[in-house]
Amino acid sequence: MHISRRTLLVGAVTTALLLPLTACGGNSNAADSGTAKYKDLVNPGVITASTVSEQPPFAVTDESGKPSGFAIDLMNEAAKRLGVKVQYKATSLQGALTGLTANQYDIGVGGFIAAPERRKQVDFTTPYYWGFTKILTRKGDKQTKLSDFDGKRVGVVSGSVQEDYMDKRMPDVRKVKFKDHTALVTQLLSKSIDAAILGGGVADTYAAKSPVRIAVTREAPQGTAFPMRKDGDPKLLKDIDTQINAMIDDGTYIKLYKKYFQDPVSADLIKERPKLAKQVENTSLAPSEK
Repeated sequence: MHISRRTLLVGAVTTALLLPLTACGGNSNAADSGTAKYKDLVNPGVITASTVSEQPPFAVTDESGKPSGFAIDLMNEAAKRLGVKVQYKATSLQGALTGLTANQYDIGVGGFIAAPERRKQVDFTTPYYWGFTKILTRKGDKQTKLSDFDGKRVGVVSGSVQEDYMDKRMPDVRKVKFKDHTALVTQLLSKSIDAAILGGGVADTYAAKSPVRIAVTREAPQGTAFPMRKDGDPKLLKDIDTQINAMIDDGTYIKLYKKYFQDPVSADLIKERPKLAKQVENTSLAPSEK
């Protein structure tokens, strides 16, 4: 039977977009039946996930459209264990959250802070990460406290929790809003802005590969979690939380954490995920004494 080149290309593209994440020892039929147990999905038979294109180390998207990062790895592993399929769609931070309320996505996969104002619009899983708010400046700059930035041009990603932090804690700065982290750090390096405020994990990633320094570090007021539609399937939310706890039990979570972070696991996160206490006890990942 002759198969056209066009047919082969269409099949390859479809395979690339759909990640066939099946349960251990299962097959595609297992994945189909796994997704079928969840009702009210945006697209029947697949979990539609929004993700942010440039939010290292939680989520980044390469030129081919393939997502990667800590949040992506966690979601992929949870989906594999549940025997479900996930389709990722890259968008902005604001677009990801707005798309959930507009029933365009089932879940957001990235570094989403579970802030109280966001909980009015979407549901959240239990936090899977708890980090810091950090301010970046160029290497050689001398700022060490929040007041050092009064009157300065400080950049932030529009709609981020850090923007709310800036409004409340840094009212005297000159706020400059950007669409994503790449544009934010690029303008910092070009001296168009004097500083950039980011989540801790994102700031650490840029500090490790760019000529910038972390000038100020403050503990984050809330944890990072997966946002989900309020009218979505509550069983899916519960099952994802259950699988993250299972990953903590068997050491998979800590393995992924070490891949992306060097900071100790936050004491606040251990309060949310108590099983982490045993995993980090007597290691460099144990919370620092306050």
